[in-house]
Amino acid sequence: MEFRYTPELLEYMQRKGKKHIAVEVASSDHSDFEVTELYFRFVSEKYAYYLRDSKRYVLKETSVGFILLPPYRLHYEDTVTFGLKKFLIFNSITQTGISL
Repeated sequence: MEFRYTPELLEYMQRKGKKHIAVEVASSDHSDFEVTELYFRFVSEKYAYYLRDSKRYVLKETSVGFILLPPYRLHYEDTVTFGLKKFLIFNSITQTGISL
C-alpha cells in the first residue's frame, strides 16, 4: 500500500508543523438509523504512539510522518491519496483509497 499527499496538503502540513495523520472511524446510533463515517485528523507524535500502544492502531511510515490506521476492517486500495479541502476559513483532510 502506497500513501501519497497532494502538494496543497504538504504545503499546509509544513506551514503548520504537522506530520502525522490518524484515520478514525466515527459511529452514531442515537437516531433511527446508524451512521458510520471515516474522518481524518492531525495528531502529535506522542498521541500517535499512544494510539499504537493502547488502541492497537497500525503506524505506517511515509516520507512526511506516520499514517495511523485503526484496528477496524477497512478496504484499502493500492494507492491512498490524502488531500486538503478548504471551505471558507476551515481546512479538512480528504482522501481517496480507503472505504468502510
